[in-house]
Amino acid sequence: MTLQYPEVGEFVLGTVKKIVPYGAFIFLDEYGMDAFLHISEVSSGWVRNIRERIKESQKLVLMVTRIDPEKRQVDVSLKKVGEADRKRKLESTQQAKRAEKLLERVAIKLGKTPQLAVKEAGEPLTNEYGELYAAFEALAIGEEPKSKVGKAWLDAMREVAKAEIKEKFVCERGVLKLKCFAGNGVEQVKQVLSIIEKMGSEKTEVEIHYVGAPVYYVDVQAPDPKTLGKMMGKIEQTVEQKVSKGMEWSFEREKK
Repeated sequence: MTLQYPEVGEFVLGTVKKIVPYGAFIFLDEYGMDAFLHISEVSSGWVRNIRERIKESQKLVLMVTRIDPEKRQVDVSLKKVGEADRKRKLESTQQAKRAEKLLERVAIKLGKTPQLAVKEAGEPLTNEYGELYAAFEALAIGEEPKSKVGKAWLDAMREVAKAEIKEKFVCERGVLKLKCFAGNGVEQVKQVLSIIEKMGSEKTEVEIHYVGAPVYYVDVQAPDPKTLGKMMGKIEQTVEQKVSKGMEWSFEREKK
């Protein structure tokens, strides 16, 4: 049986098996193999006693630093893992477990085995999206995968995804300054604002908030950054097209 090794630089989840004076033997949960954590890779500072930093059976997020397939050796580091890296890995691991459970539900729904679900739907969608949970998220918002997966699988996965996965939204605020010096200036400004607010759709929400003449906040909520960016650009283009002679305007996206 050929072992599947992680890649150098990859963040992995491991369980501390045995601690020795010069390091610790780690079981890599996702790969089913052992790795070694040298005491010098536990912390950026001096470690007098490794047992003061880690405990046996403890779960750790580690970075793979060296692989030697011939000797079947994998070296890992704890000190090279930042807090943000640790959180992302733990979240990814939780999502992978959840995706596995969701796929099992899909299999039961169709009267199929979990193994067949993985082969016919899980594997091709994971190859396309990188992670199975990402595929479920895409199906939840109505995205159509390019993978060759049977319609029955996709329909069942879409149904489960919509029931179990809450849509994630990204938000951004634009600052609109709008002046009109004509006699009916107030009405003209209201008309432009009304057009902007109606630009929202089923998946993209647009709200106008009055700050104080001539400043208005334009808050946009969308399912992904790409859709959000398109809407912000469309709003600016629409304002430019709809303002009439005698009106002054500017539109800036707030810096995050």
